[in-house]
Amino acid sequence: MTPVIATVTMVAITVLLAAVLGAAMLDFSGTVGPGPPAVSVEFTYIPDGTEWEVYATIAGGETITAENTGNLSLVAETGETKNVSRTRFPLKGGDDIILGGGDTVRGGTVVRLVWRGPDGGSGVIRSGRTPY
Repeated sequence: MTPVIATVTMVAITVLLAAVLGAAMLDFSGTVGPGPPAVSVEFTYIPDGTEWEVYATIAGGETITAENTGNLSLVAETGETKNVSRTRFPLKGGDDIILGGGDTVRGGTVVRLVWRGPDGGSGVIRSGRTPY
């Protein structure tokens, strides 16, 4: 083995050991919390004049419970929001979350079903766009 190859190998091993020890000492393994429940969601858009009511229907997958969810909201990029009351949990296949009534959404608006976990983590379960 040439001195150059030996030096490169030693540096690579040192960097790898430093990364592994650093992750173990700083406990990076515990910083990632659980993500949103694995659910299938279907969006349905119902015309309301020139705007749209948005129905997010749980089509299947895990049940959304108070234990695995801190907050669940249907949020339009234009600001309209429907927060799901925790008293509605558990949510399972066939249950709807409706953004409508006084909170209809303009055409071409991105709508997201946003999950926040009990530990503060968050994620988008599904997103869609209202028809133009």
